[in-house]
Order: sequence, then C-alpha cells, then structure tokens
Amino acid sequence: MNFLWVMRHSGYLRNFESTLRMLCDRGHAVHLAFQIGETHWLLDASDAAGQLSERYRQFSRGTIPLREDSWGLVARELRLGIDYLRYLGPAYHDAPKLRARATREVSEALLKRTERGVFSTGMGRAALSRWLRYQHRAIPCDLRIDAFLEANRPDALVVTPLIEPGAPQAEYVRSARALGIPSVLCVASWDNLTNKGLIHGPPDLVTVWNDAMKREAVDLHGMDPDRVVVTGAQPFDHWFDWQPSTTREEFCQKVGLNPAHPYVLYLCSSKFIAPDEVPFVRRWIEQIRHSGSSVLREAGVLIRPHPQNADQWQDVNLTDCPQIVVWPPAGAAPSDAKSRADYFDSIYHSTAVVGINTTAEIESAIIGRPVFTVLAPEFRDTQEGTLHFEHLQHVNGGLLHLAANLDEHAQQLDAAIRNPRSDDERCRRFVEAFVRPYGIEVAATPKLVEALEARAQTPVSPAPRSSFGGALVRPRLARTGERMHHRALLMEEIKAAKKARRKKKKQR
Repeated sequence: MNFLWVMRHSGYLRNFESTLRMLCDRGHAVHLAFQIGETHWLLDASDAAGQLSERYRQFSRGTIPLREDSWGLVARELRLGIDYLRYLGPAYHDAPKLRARATREVSEALLKRTERGVFSTGMGRAALSRWLRYQHRAIPCDLRIDAFLEANRPDALVVTPLIEPGAPQAEYVRSARALGIPSVLCVASWDNLTNKGLIHGPPDLVTVWNDAMKREAVDLHGMDPDRVVVTGAQPFDHWFDWQPSTTREEFCQKVGLNPAHPYVLYLCSSKFIAPDEVPFVRRWIEQIRHSGSSVLREAGVLIRPHPQNADQWQDVNLTDCPQIVVWPPAGAAPSDAKSRADYFDSIYHSTAVVGINTTAEIESAIIGRPVFTVLAPEFRDTQEGTLHFEHLQHVNGGLLHLAANLDEHAQQLDAAIRNPRSDDERCRRFVEAFVRPYGIEVAATPKLVEALEARAQTPVSPAPRSSFGGALVRPRLARTGERMHHRALLMEEIKAAKKARRKKKKQR
C-alpha cells in the first residue's frame, strides 16, 4: 500500500518515526511531506528522514503545494472563526488563557459580533458556527492539491496535527474526500484535542492514545465514535525497553551532584504553560532547603529546562544553592540516541519528579518515578485552566501527587524520599490506562499501523464537490476572498519595501 504523510514540520517526525519504520518494514510505500521546510528546533528532518531514506527504498520525502489563492484565505478565516467559537462554550468556562490565545488571529468583525446581541448567547454562537461551517463547505477544493493527490494516488492520506490555527492540512482532507481517498488524522499528543483548533474535514479516521482522548474527539469535535480508534501512545514505545546508560554514581558525577544523596528532578514546562518559571523554581528551592525534613534539605536537585523554554535559564546563578544543578543548561529535546539516554538517565536515577504541566510527567510514570506538582497561583490558567491537566489528575486514579501549597508539597516529597519506589503501582495504573490501554506489554506502534492498514484497505466514495446551497453563497465568498488576497499582496509589498529600506540604510 501507498501512504502519503503530511506533517506540519519535522518536529512531528519524532512522534511517528516508529510508525513510519514499521510501515516500511511491512513493505508499504511511504511518502513524507512537510508544510514548513525540513528543519525544526525539535528535530532536523534532513537527518531523521535521511536515515529512513537510506534504509528503505520505498520511503521518500518531498514538498507539497500549499493553498495560497483567495479561496484559501477565506477558508482559513472561516476555520479560525469556527475554532474560536468553541472556546466560548461551557467546556472552556475556566480556561481564560486558552480563550485568549484563540482570539489572536480571529477577525475583529467576528470578535465584535460575539460580544453583544444574539451571537453572545450559547444558541446564537451555535447558529453562527453552523453558518460558518456551511460557508466553508461551499468553498471549492484547490485544483493544485487535487492534482498532487491524483498524481500520487495514495491508498491513504495521513495528516498531523491538522488542529493548528487555520488548519492548512484541512485542504488536503477536503480534496482527499472529493477524490475518494481515505484520510486519517493521527493525533500527535495528549493535549492536542483540547487546547488547539477543531478537527476540520472531517477525516475518515482519527487515531488517539486512549479512551479519554476518544471521548474528547467525540464530545469536543463531534467525531463519529466509529471513526475514532484507540491505539495507545506510540511516541513512548521506546521507553519501555530503554536501559540506563550510566550508573547512578556516574550520572551524578556527570551532572555535578553528590551521589551520596538522593536527588529530585524538576522538569520544566513549555513557554505557553510556564513562560516565567524561574521565580517559582527559586521559591520551590527555598521551601525545600528550609524544610523540617533533613533528608529533603540535603537532597540534590536537578533542574532540566524545557528545550523550547530554556532561554530564561541562561543567566540564572544558583551557585549560592549547594547540590542544585541546571542541566543541560540550554535544554535538550530527546530526539536521538544520546539525548534520549541523557534524558532517560536523569529520570531513572531520580527519587522523585516535579513538574507544572508537561509531557515529561507521563514519561516519568513509564519509567516508574513518582510525579508531584503544586497548584501554584501563577500557573492556575495552565494547570486547572487546561482540560488535559485533568488527565494527570484523574485517569485511572490519577498520576499526580497534587499539593495545594509548597508546605504540603514538601511533606509529600519527604515521604517519597524516605520510601522510594512506593509509587510503582500508581504509575503502572496510569500508564495502563493512558499510554498502553491494551496492556502494559502491548506496544502502541503495531496498533497504529494496523489501524492505518485497515483504513487504507477500506474504499470510500468520493464526496460531492458542491451543492445548490453552496452555489448561492459562493459569489459573495469569492468577492471576500479577492479583497483578502488584495490586502495580503499589499502587505507583502509593504514588507518588501521596508526590508529594502533597511538594507539600503545598512549599506550607507
């Protein structure tokens, strides 16, 4: 079979590398294309995809056409509006930061329309959403994308993440439906269905990690339950067989900690979750060092910056705090054998793990280390104010040791240090429900590959390209698109002129 994968950027290759390898191992042809070049801060596809190309003759990579015409501008505007309206619903009543982020690219006209009058009510917003969707269906498919799919004629189109603002990949899903090509959304991460955009298309199949995410796809995105398949979390499969590359003594000496004492690992969060994490970590350190627990006062602390949010740690001086290390100083994404070994060892050799709200907490559970967090006021909007944080709290009894304040948190850490490995069962329960729902020994990658194969083998009928109702609104949408396209060209000319002036000024 022939699979066409469309990814936003090369960073997503880390989530699906095992899947691509297994598809090739089973003899399938895979063509991988990125929307945004081949180099990303998380993973350089020229290396990762190059390795796949060298190993598998049936693997290829290339570029794809992106919709840039006036119709594409209108379609993107409509999708942004539909996505924004979801954040005004009751599910996001306590999520102000998520709502604020959703307003960034929405038109002023839509914002004003939803602030007062009939469209400020739940029923009014629901009617407005239906109207935007109706207009979106009236937009014709992109002929260039149609031609690209016709030329490649894959047995299945696979997209990820799809739910980004404006959802450019939705144009591929729409064209695939019109051509009768099965389409699949592989959800990349555990937070994607709750803090990004909606699933546009819709695709013929959505793959998710677990039952909790399947409920999100159905309840929040309106997907048919029969079109959502639980596979487990394939990005984490490699951790189940990973072994430490150092002894504990070797690792502590490597990072600069005293191996005679246990250490707590603090795993930092992304820029959206914790844009200014350093002041909180300083208060956290002070609480630990002034704790009534002697073992906690003497314990080492390893702070691991988030690779996307490490700049804030560059000028932090902790020399006045013995047995506290920031490592690696610039952060590092675990994307190759060496960086993964360092990352794994930092968790494996720790006694306890602390974090605000990060995927690393899930990986710590897989490795079997107890996970702790504090409900800090400054992170309220990105802890309790996000829907995915609830997974850490509640799935199969919950993973987190949740503290209302730093005093309670210190007591929890003290108990963990005095009684290490007491959380093995808690971690196992969470992992069995959230990461490997078919059993702790059942890897997720084969499940995902089987789901893709089954979908590719099931034919779909081409969807109608237009309707009578769509023809009525299309002329007005075309005029709107022409105006938007004209403004976009004008903005590009202004940018080019400014750039030319700056260049000329430098040359003087």
